[in-house]
Amino acid sequence: MIRSLDGLALALAGVVVSALALGWWRPEELFLALLGVIALRALLRPYRLPAWSPGRVVPAAVIAYAVVFSFITVTRHWAFRTHALDLGYYVQLLWSVSRGLGASVSLPEMHAWGDHFSPTLYLLVPLFALFPGPVFLLVAQSVAFSLGALPLFALARRRLGSEGAAAAFALLYLVSPTLHGINLRDFHAAALATPLLLAAVYCFETSRMGWFLASVILTLGCREDAALGVIGLGLWIALARRRWIWGLALVAGSLALFFFATQVLIPYFRGAPYPHLWRYPHLGGSLGEILLTMVLRPFRTLGLMVSVEKLRYLLALLAPLAFLPLRAPLDLLPALPTLAHNLLSLDPVLFSHRAQYNAFVLPFLLLAAVSGYARLSPRLTVRGRSIRGLALGLSFLLSLALTSRTLNDLAVNRWWLSQRQRAVYALLAQVPPGEPVSTQERFVPHLATRPKVFIFPVGIEKSEYVLLDGDSYPWRDLPDARLERTAGEVTLSVAGGEGRAHYRYQVVREGQGYLLLRRQAARKAVRAKMG
Repeated sequence: MIRSLDGLALALAGVVVSALALGWWRPEELFLALLGVIALRALLRPYRLPAWSPGRVVPAAVIAYAVVFSFITVTRHWAFRTHALDLGYYVQLLWSVSRGLGASVSLPEMHAWGDHFSPTLYLLVPLFALFPGPVFLLVAQSVAFSLGALPLFALARRRLGSEGAAAAFALLYLVSPTLHGINLRDFHAAALATPLLLAAVYCFETSRMGWFLASVILTLGCREDAALGVIGLGLWIALARRRWIWGLALVAGSLALFFFATQVLIPYFRGAPYPHLWRYPHLGGSLGEILLTMVLRPFRTLGLMVSVEKLRYLLALLAPLAFLPLRAPLDLLPALPTLAHNLLSLDPVLFSHRAQYNAFVLPFLLLAAVSGYARLSPRLTVRGRSIRGLALGLSFLLSLALTSRTLNDLAVNRWWLSQRQRAVYALLAQVPPGEPVSTQERFVPHLATRPKVFIFPVGIEKSEYVLLDGDSYPWRDLPDARLERTAGEVTLSVAGGEGRAHYRYQVVREGQGYLLLRRQAARKAVRAKMG
């Protein structure tokens, strides 16, 4: 039976490789079948793992993660599977800063501090100036995530007294479905907080207070809501570590920065109130109203956190760690402010376990998992097997199962460019640097190193060039945008408050249904009444 299962697993592994190479089936589904066979084999007879040196395996895994996820994210970008928001946004922001144009963006047109407060991002500007474009940001994010395994390994080794167990947690971090989900969702400044928070906890526990403060300050500079993660960290330091002065100072400082950023700084640059409270209309229209509702109606507030989707979200966060964090509630405490922020929202993106909004949750889940593992008795066994070993095995199995969709991105047909995709690159090469352009959102990251780039049909009145997929017209997501073509001329019209605005263009180049248009010499739009 054991040999049969081993043979079946080997055959399925070959089938997975075949599907990756030839694209005849979704690799994810075949990989899940392979995991099922491996789980059954391990249940019948545990695998004998070869001797390994944790001190070598962890650095090798860090490098492997950085290489694999750099490849996946960059090839996703090359295949037009990245987005204007947020990769295009951050590319344009760093390009503007590196060119001395300030923190200006056109997605929409505004000062970037009118959207988010992310000064830590500016540390990337010198390297971005040398390697401008999306590829640098995608690689930098993958490398930053990979490095988070190092402080986690050091911290787990310190807490557990075992290099092997510590290495297992470092590897669990690197196969985390939440980490993979964040990494694959374009680029986000908030994501940089994950390795920084892991570093902050390690530095605190080893009394490297200078490095601890540096990690905390950089975390707070990732985005204004990173303050929630640092507030949680401060509560943990005060309540779990009994370092009251440090803990309360962190809480007070983070709260002060959060209120300053959301109530003063961002509204000042935006010319309007903080824009991201639209996700909480059921609690109030301002931060004050939201907090008042939470205080005056605590049971209603708690009830808002419970739904099938939100319970599924919590399950997806905890299952890959075999629910070990629940055995260490004090060490889980730092995750609670951000979890509450996510669970109170009406926006389903916030309670998706693969979204960037978990960047301030994941580090503390892993730290609580380490503590939960430490609380399992090494003498406790189930049918002669160590409960600790079973917990780690279950964690790896569930992590790999929940992140199996990531494997699809390694399939050749996901990154090998089609003839249509190559045609887009021929058109992109014809757009002069610096010229304002309006285009469909998947093309925006490829054109973001310029002062003005817009998501079509926004900004067509300001754009010299327009790049569109003509074959997909009429555009279902843009019912108010119309296209009419006569020979080498195209008229685009968009419904507006004063009627329908018409803009005439010449076809510069076309291929495989894509159109590159340039505005005609006469720049005035002709307006006609809606009819």
